[in-house]
Amino acid sequence: MLTKITKRNGPAGTISYTAETADGPLTFVGSVYGGPIVMVTASGAQTYVSDPGRFADSRKFGNLLDEQWVRNFLGEE
Repeated sequence: MLTKITKRNGPAGTISYTAETADGPLTFVGSVYGGPIVMVTASGAQTYVSDPGRFADSRKFGNLLDEQWVRNFLGEE
């Protein structure tokens, strides 16, 4: 269950969204310029999200990562 999503802006166009879930925080890191999205677990394990476009609005180009993307990835409404 998702309880909260927090956005953070980082250097050089890096953005991250941290989702507080029942299993602990999950952080998704991407760029305002597009490119890969990496999921970081509470233990620090990092995993590239394969085909991140499947969780985005099909009309969206470039940066896919936003709060709705996180909700779609986690299967939340």
